[in-house]
This record gives sequence, C-alpha cells and structure tokens, in this order.
Amino acid sequence: MATTKTTTNSKAGAQTEAKSFTQQPASKEQDSQTDNSKLTAVLESKVFALAMSIAEKISYSKSKIFRLLQHAFEKLKEESNRNNIQREFKHKTAVLIRMIKAYYNGLYTKIPTSALLRVVGGLVYFVWVLDFIPDFIPILGLADDIAVIVWVYNGLKEEIEEFENWESVSSINIDDNQ
Repeated sequence: MATTKTTTNSKAGAQTEAKSFTQQPASKEQDSQTDNSKLTAVLESKVFALAMSIAEKISYSKSKIFRLLQHAFEKLKEESNRNNIQREFKHKTAVLIRMIKAYYNGLYTKIPTSALLRVVGGLVYFVWVLDFIPDFIPILGLADDIAVIVWVYNGLKEEIEEFENWESVSSINIDDNQ
C-alpha cells in the first residue's frame, strides 16, 4: 500500500472535541490556536509517524489488523470504565473499528487506501502505550488519543457516511432474508 501524508483542516476541532469527550472543563487561557498547535505537535511527532509506518506494514496482514481491532475495542471498553468518556467518542471509535473489520472481511471494499491507512494509523496510535502523552498520565494521557481518533473521523466524514449507509442497507438486507 502506498504511503500517504494525512492532514486536514479540522485539527482545532479535534482538540476541542477531545476536551469535551473526557468531560474536562476548558481552560479560559486555551484558545483554538493553542488547541491546533497541540494536535499539530501530535500529528507531526515521531511517535505518530511511527504509528503510521506500523499501520502501513500491518495493513497487509488480516490477522494483525484483527488483533489491532481487538486491542482497540478492549482499550475503548477499559477507558470507558476508568474515565468518563462520552458516548459520542465511543461511537466514533466503534464506527472506525466496524469499517476496518468490514473491509478486511471483504464485505465493504469502498475505502480508499489513504483512508484505510489513516484509520489503521489512528487505531495504532490509540492502542499504543508509548504515544505523545503517555496513557498512564490521568486524563491527559487519553487526550491525545482522543484528538487523533476525532481527527481521523472528521477527516473521513464522506467515507464514513457512505460506510454507515452501506451498513444500514446491509443490515436491512440481512433481516429481510430471515
């Protein structure tokens, strides 16, 4: 698969959403420019570049992808129990997990390579213990993970909308066959 550079104009929005997903009150001193620079720092970090490199390598292995999806699901469940993560973040992460699972099961193949790598890279970063802000730091450790997942989701809204439409039609067709 080809290496792609993944950037979007929704960086500031991802940082703002990351704050709301952990239900932490926003500091009055932090403005959107500061939020944007924090997300930019994460996305331009060596750690994120390594996560994207790992994503490209494991994207060829269905078994490695399914292990990644299992780890992402487990972390999402664990963090949901430990931290006060909002339902919207859980939904966004679950959609990304389902989309990749459907792709690798051969059920939904309309995902461009660049989008596939972006999602896999975001999930690698999400499950990775050694990220820009280590996960063992209470609340803050999850903020960068949330920001990356939101950035991935927001940057792929069209692809996600198409997937969710396909998913809803597919479930109707499955129900009709019973």
